[in-house]
Amino acid sequence: MDQKNFKQIVKEALILVSIGVVALIILDNTTGIFRTPREKITEKEVQVMPKPKPSEYPDYEAYKSLPNKIILVNNNPSFVTKDYKKIGEAEKQFLVKGKFNRAYIFIDVSVDNGSPLTVYDSIYILLKNKGGHILRNKSLPIPPSDTTQLLYDMREIPYITSIPYSENKQQLFADWLDEINLKESASFYAFLSSWRPGGLIKEITIAFECEENSNCDIKVK
Repeated sequence: MDQKNFKQIVKEALILVSIGVVALIILDNTTGIFRTPREKITEKEVQVMPKPKPSEYPDYEAYKSLPNKIILVNNNPSFVTKDYKKIGEAEKQFLVKGKFNRAYIFIDVSVDNGSPLTVYDSIYILLKNKGGHILRNKSLPIPPSDTTQLLYDMREIPYITSIPYSENKQQLFADWLDEINLKESASFYAFLSSWRPGGLIKEITIAFECEENSNCDIKVK
């Protein structure tokens, strides 16, 4: 065998070996035949059990999950005329039964026919004559919305008592959860403090959870 033929045989053999190595790599990647059982189990665990992400809106999710809800205001046009006449005031009387462990109040309002509230607007709410212009910067985190949506723990309702609306004024707080736990009836009053027609109180809802062994409830008269 001459040297030329020998080199050709070696070259062809190397090509065949290279093809075989590549084929084994591809086969291992697709079937995992050369990986240890522990490596396969670990890979499967990573795929099946991803680490859950922490919630961005835990209180909003808690509010949505509470089975007991009462809608106090629904699609109520509201604004204030230039001569200070309130249009679309919402007034309710409701009966309270049992004891409440926790409660949220959710507010959805808009101005100018569907836009979020501006710095010149506010939502005014009283529960048993306690409250005022609700401070938006103290809302619990909730998902973004095209309107102004707010969520509060009813133990700590932040408000100011006078206009113009300003988050730099002295802040006051009302414990509305304590109020509904104290008596068997309560009054509710709300209006949208905006000088422009086109304001809407789309929704004000209370969601609540009863204390253990307490059959609590809220019913509008």
